[in-house]
Amino acid sequence: MASLADVFKEKERSNWLKAWLAIDIAKSGLDHLADNEAQNFHQHIYSQVTSTLKSQSATCTSCNTAQLLQNQKCPIQICDRVCQAIIKEHRYKQCSWNNTSAPLWLTNYWEIAKCYIQTNGYADKISIQDTDFNGVVSFMLNCTRFDSKFSFPITHGKPTHNNPACLLYKAREVHKAVRHSSQMKVTDVDLQDYFTTLNNLLKDVRYLSQDNVAKNAVVKLAQLEKDTLPLTTAEMMCFLDVVETTLKQHLKDVAKDVVDASVNNLRVNTALCIANIKDFLDTCKQELAKQADIHKQDIDEHVDSQKQDMDKHADRHKLGIDEHIDRHKQGMDEHAERHKQGMDKHAGRHKQDTDEYAERLKQRMHKHAGRHKQGIDEHANRHKQGMDEHADRHKQGIDEHASRHKQGLYEQAEKCIKDIQQQFENTTFTETTYKQSCKEMLGALKTYYRKRFCHVNIFPLDDWAEEKLLDIYMPPNIQLMAKERGYFKKTGEKILKYENILFSDTEPNQQIFIQGEAGYGKSTFLEKLVMDWCTETSEQSALETVEALIHRLNLNTHMKYFYVFDDLKPLKDFAFVFHVTLRESVYQVEIENMINTQIVDSIYSSEKDRGKAYILLNEIMKRERCLILLDGLDEWTGTGDRHNLPTLADVHSLCVLLITTRPWKMTQAKILDSQICKLLQLDGVDNVFDVSRKILGCRTDFKDEQDLDKKQSEFESYVWKFDLLEHLYSPMMLCLIVYLWTKGTELKGSKCEIYSLLLECLFKKANTETSAFQEPPYRCFTGTQYIQPNIEQMNRLSKAAFYLLFSDTQEKSLVFSITELKKFNLGLLDQENFALKSGILSATRDASALRSSSSFSFIHKSIQEFLAACHIACNTNLIDDVISGYLNRHEGAYVDISQVFIFLCGLNMSAANKLSCMMDEHDVGCVQPMIYGLQAVILAGYREAVANQQKDIVLKLSVYQLKFDNDIQDLHSIWTINKSNVLSMRFDIPDKQSSPTRCQSVSYVQFNLSSCIKLKYLVLNGNGILLSDCASTSTAEPLVGIVLTSVDPSQCVDPPRVLPSIEDIRICNVTCSSTGLRSLFGTLLTLDHVVTCDLRMIFIECEGAAKIELCAFIHKDLNNSFNIQTNNDNPYLFKALHGLNIKSLSAKWGVFDGFHEESLSQSLASLTQLETLSIQVWSGSPELWKALHGLNIKSLSIIEYLNVDHVESQSLASLTQLETLTLYVKKYTQLELPQSLKYLNIYCNALLPSKILELVDTLPTCTQKVGSNLKFSCSLAFLTVVNIPLKEYTAIQQDLETRKNVTVKRFQITDGKLETIFFLNCQ
Repeated sequence: MASLADVFKEKERSNWLKAWLAIDIAKSGLDHLADNEAQNFHQHIYSQVTSTLKSQSATCTSCNTAQLLQNQKCPIQICDRVCQAIIKEHRYKQCSWNNTSAPLWLTNYWEIAKCYIQTNGYADKISIQDTDFNGVVSFMLNCTRFDSKFSFPITHGKPTHNNPACLLYKAREVHKAVRHSSQMKVTDVDLQDYFTTLNNLLKDVRYLSQDNVAKNAVVKLAQLEKDTLPLTTAEMMCFLDVVETTLKQHLKDVAKDVVDASVNNLRVNTALCIANIKDFLDTCKQELAKQADIHKQDIDEHVDSQKQDMDKHADRHKLGIDEHIDRHKQGMDEHAERHKQGMDKHAGRHKQDTDEYAERLKQRMHKHAGRHKQGIDEHANRHKQGMDEHADRHKQGIDEHASRHKQGLYEQAEKCIKDIQQQFENTTFTETTYKQSCKEMLGALKTYYRKRFCHVNIFPLDDWAEEKLLDIYMPPNIQLMAKERGYFKKTGEKILKYENILFSDTEPNQQIFIQGEAGYGKSTFLEKLVMDWCTETSEQSALETVEALIHRLNLNTHMKYFYVFDDLKPLKDFAFVFHVTLRESVYQVEIENMINTQIVDSIYSSEKDRGKAYILLNEIMKRERCLILLDGLDEWTGTGDRHNLPTLADVHSLCVLLITTRPWKMTQAKILDSQICKLLQLDGVDNVFDVSRKILGCRTDFKDEQDLDKKQSEFESYVWKFDLLEHLYSPMMLCLIVYLWTKGTELKGSKCEIYSLLLECLFKKANTETSAFQEPPYRCFTGTQYIQPNIEQMNRLSKAAFYLLFSDTQEKSLVFSITELKKFNLGLLDQENFALKSGILSATRDASALRSSSSFSFIHKSIQEFLAACHIACNTNLIDDVISGYLNRHEGAYVDISQVFIFLCGLNMSAANKLSCMMDEHDVGCVQPMIYGLQAVILAGYREAVANQQKDIVLKLSVYQLKFDNDIQDLHSIWTINKSNVLSMRFDIPDKQSSPTRCQSVSYVQFNLSSCIKLKYLVLNGNGILLSDCASTSTAEPLVGIVLTSVDPSQCVDPPRVLPSIEDIRICNVTCSSTGLRSLFGTLLTLDHVVTCDLRMIFIECEGAAKIELCAFIHKDLNNSFNIQTNNDNPYLFKALHGLNIKSLSAKWGVFDGFHEESLSQSLASLTQLETLSIQVWSGSPELWKALHGLNIKSLSIIEYLNVDHVESQSLASLTQLETLTLYVKKYTQLELPQSLKYLNIYCNALLPSKILELVDTLPTCTQKVGSNLKFSCSLAFLTVVNIPLKEYTAIQQDLETRKNVTVKRFQITDGKLETIFFLNCQ
């Protein structure tokens, strides 16, 4: 079992997952209430609206939502009144019209419910199952009809602190909190609060607490909260897929909102950015000017400061020098004074030196001061110049930087605006350029088609064996289908012209479907149509046209085929034909995108040319009538959301869609009748031997006409010998069987054998090594030479085929990437790869990818299905582990896997038996099971098992619909296996004259129903059926016999219960043996539940070859109460009742003429357990009363509407056990009542007052006292006689009340009718 805790390691993230699952469980608990209320509301609206119309069945098809919102009146006064009723029930009178479509209101009740869902995005949700939790709760919050469904007041606007609180609003807040959690975490406290809110909602006492669905959801919530909820791995994967899809959608919505907001704001923001840039530049300039002024002022102040410092420095130096000189002078004076005498001579000598020295010092000081002053000036100048240069450089740098930013922003804005214009503006064409562009694309398209579809491979095992399609093609067998009783059925009308497909009454069919089984030629038919269109629309000369006609005449040697689909003129009405292979576009929904990817990208190589072609394609699809061929709807899954079909934009309304598919997809995809303009069935080729002759004629060794005739005759004998004809209607299988036969390989009718030989030939292309199986794993591998050496490769391919086919994401089941294939160890996927080299896998390069990539698929889906069956046969546990979950997740998938099942029947019988039980369970559980769907699959599987000589065939089938054809013998064998499990059987068997050639090998089939203990519904229809019991003998020669075990209560005290579960029997135009009808009645009386039996028209065998027609309706109630309605008395109906254990019998005849009074009398007398008898006739006779003589019944009710003057008093008196008598008579006559009578009820047209008193007077004499205080009850109801005054009737009441032994309980006269009840006290 899987656990939520295994997904995330962090507890809070596991809590978040648990909250998601809790919301999902809570939604399932609310669905039943919401869905029922939506249906009731829908019925209420339309019954109210149509009640005042002249025709209550009138419907409107002309109104749409937009018209109704503009207050336009509905032409038949329905739609606008429905719209007003919807608004009236809305809590805020503001409906969400974007979520609904008015044309669907009548047929889909959920379309009305969606009007109450607050948020948009629900337009594509067609049911409550498609709607999420938020949508369901929003419906309940906004629709006032739910006010009475909950005990709490539903909130108005924002929630208040009401007590009790609005749990719906709180539950919606829980959903918002979980869905919009950015970190995907929920705390323990919040999780507990979420569980409390959801539990309280589902336990609401007003309604949900009694709803079993809600109760079940509460149990699951409790298990989830305690971590005991059982979740299989498949369920876990399905749940995580839902969470992932929701999160992805939420992310897409957020991203889309962001992109839309960005695109819308970009133009405004661009101008704003430019204005901001200009403002920023102005601010920069102002700042620079301010900074320059500040720098200049700083420099001036600095220079002044330096100059002042230098002046002070010079002054200090000058002062120092002067002081120094003064000190020296003073010193010298003092020195001179001291040595004046002694130095006069010396002073004289030195005086001159001193003066010179002083002069030199003085001069040096002046020079030094000048140098200092000059240096200071130069230094200040250099600083000033440096500051100016620095300021200039900063100013220039700022200017350059601002300029670069401005230019960059301008360029970026221009680029964004240009991109937006390129992306969003509509490219317009002039009429001349448009026509020229169309002509160029048309030429390129035809060239592309001629290269792609000109040749076709006629031998699947020989890649080089190709022939021209138009040379080898044979027209298919296509029939028109029409809807009958809710289902599409073949009409028998063959389609032989393109016009009959594409047009109805000269108007094109907008959406056409062609369904057919795999390999029946659907794809080839579309390819042929494309080539015919290319031929018809080409500009060719008259001579070329004649030559092409002569060529076609030469090819169609059988003139009966020449005129089939030869009307090419209707194709010329389409300017363009676009062929799309849907398996190559499984991820896409929009048809225009598919055409771009598959066709435009293949024709054009450059991105520029492709871009132009995309735009041109859109214009073409708008303006021109185009035919779009969508091949293989069953191989397309789309995005897995609301889209059941590829979508075409509304502006492309001129385009016509022709879609091919397998039949099962038409049901599984839930395609509405309104989406189907025409449905056709393609059943392969008409004359398979004409096709085989053409194929044989393509071989070089059979070119001689005489030799070809001989080989064709031999091939036909081979086909009849081994009963291979049914396989030949598929062109693919026909080509394969012809090819194998020409190679000397003879097949015996087994599909497994055919596909084993197909694998044998494909493996040979990749590996020529040979080796045989000593013990083949399957019978179909016996004698093969190339499978055993490659068995490991086959096992890997089988595993890949299985897991891809049953993938949770269906878009990967048929076309897959290299990433998916690498999981299965298939080796390097290059040209030497075994799977690719053998041709089992094919690779397709994605032409539109930015990087080189390839997608892969099996050469045909049937090959993948055969390999998947091989993997299941070796791993039977996969049926429970994988296939069970797959069937649960995908409705109708049991039909989708039908081919896998058929192959499995030939490979592993035990596994096939098990899978058939699972498929049957899903078929029985479907609301609308496919007619003949599972029966045809089980029948094909049974035949495959027989062809492979399988033992222990126990395939399960519970529902049967049988016709007398070549299938009935095998269906009888399947039925024999399943007798005890059969639930429903329907037989439609005409007589031999109506079906003399339907079934050559079977003359009579008998079905003994005695063991059908679970059979609930039985329908027998047709003159070819005989209903009988085991003891009956019949002279009839039916095609089908239905046998019921005879039940004779006279010889069996406790008879065995036959058909113990039967609930409804319908029989029409069926022959019944003389004892068969009694056996049927006896069977009904052994049951302990209600049964209805409608005998529309049966023919009872009587003496000789005569038959008597009988029509009756029988309703068997509890306690052996039998109700019979028939037009007239029938002796064989009376005989069928003879001796049965009936306690209460109610018979209603149209006419009882009395001819069969003896037969009725004998039958009634034989009903020894009969206590209550009620007979109602429109026209009776005295013989009816005679037939009642002497019965031991306790209650009798006789209702005669005409000719009732002949009530037999003697017959009444003979009913000695009668206690209650009820008579409906025209007029009252004196009655001789039995003495046992206790209750008398008389209803008559008129009664005289005297007759009332006469009746009262005679009652005591007619009763026997059985003890004291016996009360006799009498009830009268009649019309008063017009000419008698009412007072005479009222006097009766007074008379009765005066009598001592009479108690009047009721006496009332109303509208000329008197009703009275009184009691006689018999003492």
